[in-house]
Order: sequence, then C-alpha cells, then structure tokens
Amino acid sequence: MKPILYTILICTLVLACTRYPAGVEETLSQAGRNRGELEKVLRHYREHPEDSLKYQAACFLIDNMKWHLSTERAVFPDSSLFEWHTRFDSLYTNMMATIPDTALYSDRHRERFWHFSYAARQLASVFPPDTPTIVKGTFPDPQYIPSTFLISHIENAFHVWHASPYASYLTFEQFKEMILPYRAVTGYSFYENGQKLNDMFSKHLNKSDEKTYARFISRYDHYKDYIHQMYPYYQQLQHVGTYDMFVGQKYDCISLADNFCHVFRAYGIPTVVDCNISFRERTGRHFHCTLLNSTGKYSKYNQTRNYSASKISTAASPSFFRNTFGAQADSPFMLKAEGETLPDYFDTPCIREVTDENYRVAPVQLPIDKELSNNLVYLYTFNVSEGLAPATWGTVDHQQKKARFKNVVYNVLYFPVYLKGDSIIPFASPFYITSPDTLYTSATFVPLYPEQPGKKGKLLLKRKYPEKTSLQYRASLMIGGRFEAANREDFKDAVLLGTIETTPILNLQELTPEICRPFRYYRYVATDSFPTSNMGLLEYLTDEYTPEDSLPPATALPVCSPEEINPNRTGKCYCTLQVDTNNYRYLRYYSAYNPNMQYSSYRKIDLMPLKRPMKVKKIRYAPANAENHIVVGHAYQLMYWDNGWKNAGTRLARYNFLQFDNVPLDRIYWLRDLTAGKEEHPFFYKDGKQLFIYHDTIVPRATEFYHIENHF
Repeated sequence: MKPILYTILICTLVLACTRYPAGVEETLSQAGRNRGELEKVLRHYREHPEDSLKYQAACFLIDNMKWHLSTERAVFPDSSLFEWHTRFDSLYTNMMATIPDTALYSDRHRERFWHFSYAARQLASVFPPDTPTIVKGTFPDPQYIPSTFLISHIENAFHVWHASPYASYLTFEQFKEMILPYRAVTGYSFYENGQKLNDMFSKHLNKSDEKTYARFISRYDHYKDYIHQMYPYYQQLQHVGTYDMFVGQKYDCISLADNFCHVFRAYGIPTVVDCNISFRERTGRHFHCTLLNSTGKYSKYNQTRNYSASKISTAASPSFFRNTFGAQADSPFMLKAEGETLPDYFDTPCIREVTDENYRVAPVQLPIDKELSNNLVYLYTFNVSEGLAPATWGTVDHQQKKARFKNVVYNVLYFPVYLKGDSIIPFASPFYITSPDTLYTSATFVPLYPEQPGKKGKLLLKRKYPEKTSLQYRASLMIGGRFEAANREDFKDAVLLGTIETTPILNLQELTPEICRPFRYYRYVATDSFPTSNMGLLEYLTDEYTPEDSLPPATALPVCSPEEINPNRTGKCYCTLQVDTNNYRYLRYYSAYNPNMQYSSYRKIDLMPLKRPMKVKKIRYAPANAENHIVVGHAYQLMYWDNGWKNAGTRLARYNFLQFDNVPLDRIYWLRDLTAGKEEHPFFYKDGKQLFIYHDTIVPRATEFYHIENHF
C-alpha cells in the first residue's frame, strides 16, 4: 500500500511543478505535436529566477497564441532568395554609406540608385532565385511555432525594451502589446522573428541623422522602395511576409502596415496596427500603423497615402480599432451571449476600440422596447457596398432595458441594430449627436424619424453623390484657359476662339467660338498658373460635314429638370470632329476625347489635329468629374429607410434627372446606380432639394478631431 501512496505523491508533486497558468495549459492542449516546443520555451525561462519577467512574457505569448492563425504559408524551395537579398542588401548598404537623410531623394542620388538597381536587376535576371510556393489552409500558431523562433524573439524584445530610448519608458503591460508580439495582424503570414528583423533593418535605421520617428520612417521607406527596384519583376501575387518588399507585387494597406509594425517593434519603437472597417462617405476599410512616443503622444504611418484614414474630413472613418495580441476582456467576442452572432471583423477577442484616441466621443444610452437574449447591440453606419457597416458596439442592460454605448462620435449618422443569425435588425431610430458649441454646453441628441409617416410625394433627383470640393477647386483653376485654332501645326497663325471666364460646372457645357472659319488645328491651352488641362471631355462640333467624314453625333448637353425638356425643339444636328490618328497616333486614346469624364488630361495643351480644315460651330467641354450626376442610360434604384432599406422604385435615366412619384417623405434616402459607379451617399429631401448627409446637414467640426502627427 505504501509504495502506491508514494507513487501518487511523487506524481502529484511532479504535476504541481509542471503546471502552467490555465490559459497556457489550454493553448498547450491545442498544440498537438508542437506542444513539446512550446514547453521548451516555458522551461527555458522558468528554471532561472532572473528570467521571471521573461517567463511571464512567454506565458503571455503562449496563452494568447490560441487566438491566432495564418491562412496561408510560403514554402521556400531553397535559400537562393535569401542569398540574393544578402547581396542586394550589402550593395544598398555600401551605396548609403555617407548619404544624409536630407539627400536621400536628391536627383543626384536618385539617378545613382537607378543605375545600381538596373545592374542588379540584370544580374538577378540571369540567375533568378526561386520564388516561394503559397500553400492555402488553416495554420494555428500553437501547432507551428518552434521554440528557437520564440526564444530568440523574446530575447530581442527584452533587449530593445531596455536599450532603446523609444521603448525603455514602457510599462510591462505596454511592452506586451507594442514590442513583444511576434505577429501584428492575425491571419497574416510571418516568417521572421524580431531578432532576424532587427539584424536586417537596424543598420539602415541607425543611419538616421536626427533619430526621430519621421527620419526612421524615411529611411525605412527608402530602403523598401529601392531594394525592391533591385529585384526583377516576379509574379509573386500572394503575400510572403517581410519578403513582400522584395518579390511581392501585391501591395495593400494590410501587408504594408503588418511589415512596418514588425520591423519597428524589432528595432525598439512601440508600434501597433490600427484599422477602420468603414468610412463616412465611401466603401472599403483601411489599415495603418500607430506609433507611441515617450510623451504619450501618438503618430501614424500610412504608406498607401490613403489620407482619408486620419485626415480631418467627412471622408474619415467613424471608428478605429487596434489589433492586439492578447485577448481583450471587453471585446465583443468575450462579451457575447452563448450562440450570439457577431459581425465578421468583431469575431475575435484580439481587438480593442481606440476611437477615443482619434476623436472626441460621448456615451449614449438608448431604450430597448423588446426582450433580447443578446448581450450586445451595435451602431452601424451607411456603407455603399452593403447599405450598413458596423461602427461600434454597446452592451445590453437587461434589467433597465437600455443599450449603453461608450464611443459615439459627434456628427455621425448611426443606425442602432442588433444581430439575429445573419439578419441585422434595427431597434431604434437613426440618430446623430451634435458637438457642443462651448465647453459649457452639452451635446444634442438628434433622432431621425418621419413626423408624418404616412405622407407621400414626389422626388426630383439630380445626383447620387455630392460634388467633390477638390474637383470643384480644380475646375476653378481652369479660369483663363483658352481655345485656339490655326492652319499651321506650330500655331504661329493662331486665332482665339474663346476663353473660360467663370468656373465651369462639373458636367458638359457649351461655348460658341468668336471666329468661325475652316481650320486644320484646334487646341485648348491651360493657364500658366495651373498648367494642367483638367479636361474630362472636349468636343469640337460642326454641322458642315460629308458622309465620308464619318463623324459621330455630339454628346448631348445636360437636361436637369422637366422644364428643360422641349419635345418640339429642332436644333441643328452637330457632330464631333475626330482626331487625325493616322498622323497623330499618340492621340488615339487621349483622355480629353474619351467620353468618360472621370479621366482628365494632365497636359498643358490638348491638341485636336484634323484630316482637313473644317469649321467649328460649338465647343463642348467638361472638367474632370466623378460623374456622380444622373447619367443618361444608367439604371437607378431609390431606397428609403424604414427599419431597413426599402425599395421605392427603379428608373432608367432618359435625362440628367430622375423623378419618383408616391414616395414616403421625410426619410433618409439612398440612390443606387445599378449600371456603374461606386460612390453613393444618403441624403434628405427638403423643399425640392437633395441634402446630402455629411455635406448639407450633419457637418463635422475640426474641434471634434484630435491632432495626431501623420507620416506619409
């Protein structure tokens, strides 16, 4: 009996000595054959008391590994790619030996780099490295990360934490999220740990003169851009982690942010990847990096030049989220009820909302007049691709029958909803809150609901999206541009046909030439102050032609109201003069003569050479614009909000306006272009006018946005 008791006691002591925290044990149970590798890491640090903090770090990483995976892996056939990188990296290092930050992009060095890059590409083309093969699948982190990778990574993280002046002030909790993690975005493949990345990049970042974030970023961008130029073109369209910057051709905001975050963490600069999953005015999402400095201030790195992610404008995001490595207790994943559905992006515990770091926010409570089994409700915002997109979440107070939201942004149109299976179900009227006028006034809650729900009427619509101020501004710079004609190609006999005297509308308009006689050459000349044509469409019209000229009919001028329709009008039949492409082949696909107004000419002079001299009776032109007005021939669908988007009818545009009858009034409307285009924006309809939400009604103020230094 005693031997059995001794055996049980020894086994109990052994188990007690090898037991790890509950979260770590859960990950180990999921590691399969890789469990031994993870336990090597834990034993490596637990056996030495001086490594107690590193042991805690290892526990943090292994505990939270279970939330992370990759959806593809790259299989490198041999070491040739790495060997080529070593050679090119050495060449780049020698080229950069004495170049200061201020001269990185000088003309002299730019030309020098081009010659080096050309020679490197030629050399690599002779003996190209084998590019990796991408294997799709599900690769959970606990099952694939070896002990050597993790130990080396932890050692580098602790080294830079203590040695780097940009990280030494971090608390251990900050360190665990901004330096320690070996991955930045779950689902994305990674192939190098912090130690390898530090070895690869520190020698280049250390060359920075001023040792500021802006200078480090400039050095990083320069290396990334020019090392990529040294490689021949590879059809490597899948992501290959850090090696995207060498052989990858798929540049998107996620891969750029992911790579940047890994490199800067490895170097010792606290960095995280933030994202928004919607915009106020357009579709899409965006990922960028946020860096923390010793004063507690944030700055952003956004290499894709997607300024909408962080600039103060109505195109900005209504919310921001941080990709974390550790599970967040207040994430929707952790707060949801059993069986409760989550929006796709929220279906992970490793996100944290950081909207309040970018905007001033306010708490909002909404009553819930129904029994919900859900623990969560959401504020959705308009999104053109699906009609609605999640912006933030709130919790349900079942006892008080209220929904509580913490991060409500001023002057954003919200739709309160909850999820039931795949259905999005509204539970309250859309609303927005206005920002306080002063420090002593409070925000105003503005619900949006029809005062007379049964009232119906007529809507006359002219646009699906508001005019863009940037395009209006560029059109205003065309004032002073002139139209000329000549019979000599060098225009030494030029005569003036007319001048643009007022800001053109963002659509087609007409000018009558001051002189009308046959000319062989016509042209538009932009001003010297704005030497860019900006012509989205340019037509020279005549009514004197022969069948042999084969001239297409002129594009009709816009008809924007029923009053402008004249069924008895018998105007002259104008046709559009055509470029002599036999002698001027480069004008064959010239943007100014293409019927698509969205692509403009960037030349100072738009030349129109003809096969023979002809008279021009009219000139029709349109500045570059997004063609968000009603386009003849397109099909449109009008939607209105009534506890969901409801269909008010479909119309085929015969003119540049649409009329819908017997439509519920005093609603939020959405006009969809079923034929083409991606830009659509909700609007109200008051006194016969469309009032677009973020341009005419709910207009953000600059004081609602925190100033954050941006590095592009």
